[in-house]
Amino acid sequence: MDTKQKKRLSIQNLIREEKKCSRSEIAALLRIDKKSVSTVIDELLAEKMIISAGFRESQAGRRQELLSLFGGHSNYIGIDLGATHIIGVRTDLNCRVLDRVVFEIRPGLSVDLIMEQMKSIISTLMNSDSATAELQAVGVCLPGFVNPVEGISLTAENIPGWHEIKIRNILEEKIGKPVYVEDCSRAMGLAERWLGKGGEAQNFLVLDLGYGIGMAIFTEGRLYTGSGYKSGEIGHTVVNKDGPLCTCGKKGCLEVYASGRGIARIASDRVSQKKSQILDELIRGDAKSVTAQDVALAASMNDELSLQIISEAGEYIGTALSHGVNVLNPEKIIVGGGLTGAGKPLFDSIQKALEAHVMKEIMADVAIEQSELGIDISAMGSALVAMGHVFKPN
Repeated sequence: MDTKQKKRLSIQNLIREEKKCSRSEIAALLRIDKKSVSTVIDELLAEKMIISAGFRESQAGRRQELLSLFGGHSNYIGIDLGATHIIGVRTDLNCRVLDRVVFEIRPGLSVDLIMEQMKSIISTLMNSDSATAELQAVGVCLPGFVNPVEGISLTAENIPGWHEIKIRNILEEKIGKPVYVEDCSRAMGLAERWLGKGGEAQNFLVLDLGYGIGMAIFTEGRLYTGSGYKSGEIGHTVVNKDGPLCTCGKKGCLEVYASGRGIARIASDRVSQKKSQILDELIRGDAKSVTAQDVALAASMNDELSLQIISEAGEYIGTALSHGVNVLNPEKIIVGGGLTGAGKPLFDSIQKALEAHVMKEIMADVAIEQSELGIDISAMGSALVAMGHVFKPN
């Protein structure tokens, strides 16, 4: 890549990160001379990659033109593969969702069938009537461990038989577009960083509460991935060394007690021992069929047993999370994922456990907030992963 192309990509990426900025700000932040910046900006404006976003007064009293990306310039696809779902979205350059496809999947579905469903979703989105521009790239996020450099899903404990899946190679051969791979929780974190409550924060955590439990870590505004791209596995923090066996092979992990799968297991055991009229009605007396969503719904209806299960889960989550808070001293914790539907009882117990286990001075620095990006958050984050690679200046 020549020097001019690197400058173009650097300028595009900065505008993407800052959302709105002037030519002089671009020159200062990238340490590129103003003449070169103006040359590139004029080209990008002519290509309709960027547009004018108004003006603001400078300290010198001159009006400075603000520049932003033009959303209609290009489209991206984001895929979120979970243990119980596949969500796909097609977005524009500003990550506005243009179209979406959702497949519910049963735990235990074969690898081949899951891959066929993923290909079908991508094909549907590639041919969407809602497309506003040419598709540039596809991002895919998956649970467990991934190697984003090689585009491989190494393992996903919540998907039986899922090992060493060469996602990038399989999908690129099928669709003929670049494919990029990331961890589900880190994709969620990127969505919060660019589109949600992490935009103004520099040091923050994004907690992903779903069928499993993961976390994204941001330091100085940058996503921390770890030396082997395995950061954020808070779900496998041991909270009871004598607890039940986890899918990872250890005993008493947080996921055993507080994930969607864990809550369902606990509810199934308890509902058969202690009657709960509301929960019984929701599951029609079939204790084996109970889900975390059933428990959350029953808790919202003041079911005593369900409230107890949700409260205990929150206590375990807060206890595990407290270690990270004491170590990292974040300014914010953003909580997302399907389990946030449990609402106030869950958040109250998380807060209470944090206050009990985090140093008082550190607790004073941190705010706990619920994500507002909804169930498409990780799919949107995957689209952002694809954009990030397209714009990466190297």
